[in-house]
Amino acid sequence: MPSPPAYRSLAVPSAALLFALAACYGLWLAGPAPVAPHQVLLALIEFDDPDPLSRIEGFAGLWQGVLLVLLISPWWPWRLRLGLAAAGIALATAYQVAIGRPYWWLHLYAFLSGAGLVMLVFLVHQWFFAVDASRKTVAGFLVRGVLLFVAFGVVTKTYLIFSSAQAVPVLDWSALKLDAAAFGFSPSEWAARSAPERGGIRRVLAIAYELLPLAMMAVFGLEARNPDRLSFGVLNGLFVCGFAAALAYSITPVAGPVYAFGATYPGHLGQLQGGTPGWLATQPGFAPRNAFPSFHFAWALLALHLASAQASGARIAFAAYAAAIAWATLALGEHYLVDLVASVPVLVAIVALCIERPDWRSRERIGAVLCGLAAYFVWSILLLPSVANAAARFPAALLAWCCASVAASLYVYRRLMLAWKRVGGAATSVPP
Repeated sequence: MPSPPAYRSLAVPSAALLFALAACYGLWLAGPAPVAPHQVLLALIEFDDPDPLSRIEGFAGLWQGVLLVLLISPWWPWRLRLGLAAAGIALATAYQVAIGRPYWWLHLYAFLSGAGLVMLVFLVHQWFFAVDASRKTVAGFLVRGVLLFVAFGVVTKTYLIFSSAQAVPVLDWSALKLDAAAFGFSPSEWAARSAPERGGIRRVLAIAYELLPLAMMAVFGLEARNPDRLSFGVLNGLFVCGFAAALAYSITPVAGPVYAFGATYPGHLGQLQGGTPGWLATQPGFAPRNAFPSFHFAWALLALHLASAQASGARIAFAAYAAAIAWATLALGEHYLVDLVASVPVLVAIVALCIERPDWRSRERIGAVLCGLAAYFVWSILLLPSVANAAARFPAALLAWCCASVAASLYVYRRLMLAWKRVGGAATSVPP
């Protein structure tokens, strides 16, 4: 077996996690946050449920992505990896039959959970007891990374609950107005109608929307396979995106049409589109201010970016998934099209902050950061109700701005990636 490559240190994302946990606990102890991260974790594993089977399922569900991580990482024989996956699926099947679950074959998440749990146990065993030092190294990196992924999810969920509980007025009316003016119709309304609530398309889009963590863990598997093919570590990118999102959502609070308009979405938005925008309250219940810009779409694009130096099949798969996420965010009422447009320059700026090798003073890096910051600043002004109402009178200018901001972002992104390749990016060695 060849020696594993030199993996990136996980010290930076670990430090970022500690900072995020400290912030979450500080908000909880001070009063603004209704829950603490450990309470969110207990809720995810359904700890308060008197049925122990619910706790088992909740705990197993945390490790679904380990299946993809281990399957993609080529440091153990294919037969062994497929055998572990088959054992986990068989375990999940036997479990569902044993408890008498009707239509158990429809519960695909259980198969992922069973396979992931078995593979996690295998990796922990390899980390501590493997004779081969290389496999110990790989297993330790994968286990620590997976734990950071799970912790990131818990912190993110804690923040979303905090954001919803604060009930800060939102700028959704402005976003709706800008959408309708720039594109001549409401893209979010059109997308919702393209996927009827009880239709199969909507179910597929809902599944795609929820699979984003698995897509990111697949990228982590690619990093374990050959870290030099990624311009930076996926965990570094996730945490930078997380902090950027928390900052952006406090400056431009937008919840999404399904949370802001409730029963009027998507059928009765015409009157709002013709009215004068103002600050809004969201509908009762869970309604986090996490729509502008769309980091759900940004994370899908981040996965595509990090997979850009992989084989064509991987690039096509991640590009198709990003397109599905774009459609899903609109069809499910989570976002407006302007949210997705604004996420492109913001993500390019984040890539410029995270990318390795190019000098910090390079024009390509500075240009990408400034492009993203400038685009977000313009959007933050446009979302102000009075400005949005005035800007809506110039639909051609709004459409031109949307196109220009994306085009400029892609231009500086291309220059940035060329600079990365010039200094040794996209190494081609892949382990057998």
